[in-house]
Amino acid sequence: MIALRISLLFLLLLVTFPLGKAKAQAKGSHLRWLPSMRIVRLLIIARMAKVIEVDFLHLSGDLVAWTALINAAAISLLVLDLTIDYSWMVMHAVGGARNTPPKIFRELFFLSGCSAIIGYTLYSSGSISGWGTAAGASVLAFVIGPGTSSQLQNLASGLSIQLEKQFVVGDWVEFEGILGQVTSISWSNTTLLDDLSDRTVCVANSKIDQAIIVNHSKAAPAFKVLVEVGLPYEMRPELARELLVETVHSHANVLLTRPIEVVLKTFNASSIDYELYFYIRDYARRHQVLTDVRARIWYAVQRRGFSIPFPIMDLRPIGGERRLAHSELINQRQECFVALRSLALLTPLSDRELQCLADSERVIMYGVGEFIIGKQDADRSMFVLLSGECGVMVAADPDDGSLRQVATLVKGTLFGEMSAFTDSPRSACIVAKSPVSVLKISQSSIQQVFVKNEKALEGIVELIARREAGLKAFTATQTRDLEESLLAQMGTTLRRFLGYGADA
Repeated sequence: MIALRISLLFLLLLVTFPLGKAKAQAKGSHLRWLPSMRIVRLLIIARMAKVIEVDFLHLSGDLVAWTALINAAAISLLVLDLTIDYSWMVMHAVGGARNTPPKIFRELFFLSGCSAIIGYTLYSSGSISGWGTAAGASVLAFVIGPGTSSQLQNLASGLSIQLEKQFVVGDWVEFEGILGQVTSISWSNTTLLDDLSDRTVCVANSKIDQAIIVNHSKAAPAFKVLVEVGLPYEMRPELARELLVETVHSHANVLLTRPIEVVLKTFNASSIDYELYFYIRDYARRHQVLTDVRARIWYAVQRRGFSIPFPIMDLRPIGGERRLAHSELINQRQECFVALRSLALLTPLSDRELQCLADSERVIMYGVGEFIIGKQDADRSMFVLLSGECGVMVAADPDDGSLRQVATLVKGTLFGEMSAFTDSPRSACIVAKSPVSVLKISQSSIQQVFVKNEKALEGIVELIARREAGLKAFTATQTRDLEESLLAQMGTTLRRFLGYGADA
């Protein structure tokens, strides 16, 4: 029976370790309401000692009296610990982290209560006297001497930090080139998690107390970030601002409810320098968001026919560079012609007409997540996907404007042709799922080719109608009606191009 009691107590002692770890890691779950395990372990050990002494070894005298004293003190300490711990958790649940008294106060209350309980227990048992108290004070004075002045300074600074609430656990702070998330504030130091270098930084409280601190979490849950970029002098400031704002508008982690600011910082030697300020939801993902935005800026600048400027000294002959650029242009036009020739929809067009389209249009590039076609776009161009992969997105919820992917477009796909030929509104959005390059064919180019080739127009109408009929399982009569409807819409669009009006 005695062995069973000891085994149960030992098993209970082992259980306290995972429970204590679970409580330390449980910030938002109900496990945080578990009692602190430090005094529970002391109480279990004291109880085990009493069972062994009295019931197993059958000891008596001073040793048994001391064991009983420790058991009584442990029970009092457990009540004190539970009272303080639950009081702080209730205050945190009601007022939040910033309105809860500093953690250091909780430790001070606990230490003061421990001193009072232990002192009273020893005094009531006659274990200490006036001389004993004096001797203890002498030892304490020796320990807290000149050698521990820095620790006292850290303690005072830690108390000041928590009283003034310059930052709390969970805040992102920066000082003296160190940026990280506060994971703990103890008596002597503050610990930060540097997520970029994946390391823990431990800093003395006295050093933090004397430093200039930037708290990035004061505006939480919105965090303001900065992207600096130099743009060419040839780009008008109004266009530069439009371009920079456009790059962050479709990013999932950017808060569009907060203002997006573009500041023209200075006129540099080779560029006009801008600062782009915007807000994000999760500061821990700032590096990925900034990387995405910078990549999108590069693609947006390229699409508008510019390039990111940088100081350069070019010693190559001008003629050689021009020949290289001309050769690249010829290769690009040939690639576009091959892509157009491979499209079944453009089979009615001759090689000469397709080459005209390839020569008159420009290849443009998009970065991951950028919209090639938006649902409200007024542009009615059609596109040929030369490289990369795109997603076809439709509205998932009209209320919040969210989108869902319904199809994937691969290299060599033609899209946007229905709006291009019939001038009808866009029915879906096209988003780049990887870096892509597309040949954009404008309505004006379509007009120049098809106004002169009525037979090709009729052939394309027939191909579009067959494709739509196949998707919707139309009958032959419905397919013929669709062809007539499409031809009428295309005729209206072409007459508008020529300036005759819709009813001409």
